[in-house]
Amino acid sequence: MQEFSLKCADGAALAADWYPAQDAVAAVVIGAATGVRKRFYGDLAQHLAARELHALTFDYRGIGASRDAAPAGSFDMRTWAEQDLAAAIDAATQRSYGLPLALIGHSFGGQALGLAPNNEAVSALVGISAQSGHWRNWRGIHKLKMWATMHVVLPTVSAIVGDLPAGMMGKDPLPKRIARQWAGWCRGPHYMHDAGGKPLRDGFSRWRGAARLYHLTDDPMYGPRPAVEELASFYANADVEVLSRSPADWGADKLEHFGFFRAQAKAGWDEVIGWLHAQLAPNS
Repeated sequence: MQEFSLKCADGAALAADWYPAQDAVAAVVIGAATGVRKRFYGDLAQHLAARELHALTFDYRGIGASRDAAPAGSFDMRTWAEQDLAAAIDAATQRSYGLPLALIGHSFGGQALGLAPNNEAVSALVGISAQSGHWRNWRGIHKLKMWATMHVVLPTVSAIVGDLPAGMMGKDPLPKRIARQWAGWCRGPHYMHDAGGKPLRDGFSRWRGAARLYHLTDDPMYGPRPAVEELASFYANADVEVLSRSPADWGADKLEHFGFFRAQAKAGWDEVIGWLHAQLAPNS
């Protein structure tokens, strides 16, 4: 693994790791979930590299080793996609000398591709519990929890204490502006929208790659199937399939929102890698 500084178009420098593969046939960027550090994805990145896929992980500005990459309050979730993910896509393309490129996006990481201005450089997307966050996609008690979180909890906590404490909505403290924008998106009927309420869909429609979005059956709080399916609909001109998987399908005790990225789910990693090879290097 090689640590390096990821340069964004606006001048921010992010912490990133490159996992080079021997005889690589393609490269993969791993897009993190909200408030999750790059190191969480290191085991998967190493496994990708062992299977002829270069891998790149990075911390969004305000998170992990990129916590001080930009002044507090100067960025939001759109910045994460339009600047940070875009820089990761460019870096992976350069470091792999133009090999085919994929994104494995965890939660927000799978949404962010639709906002990245250079997303056409990505040929394939794997979404793990990647979803549209509008609260009406949830069911039962989880719908009530989601409504309360986005209408009451996040706005109140961010107003009183600023950044959300680590563990509340992610593995890392969540910058205040990120939390407030996320809550606003989840309250609005279109989820990702601009300051005037207009849906952000142009980048999603522009992307024409192949996508496989995984709904994990024991993740009802963060990734219910209707929310995954709604995100699939955003990628209107792509070849998208939504698949449901239970922990038993991959020999795991549980998956929930984070378990796919732990070694217990290696059967899932291999399923994803097989699909990526078929999409990116069908003759390898």
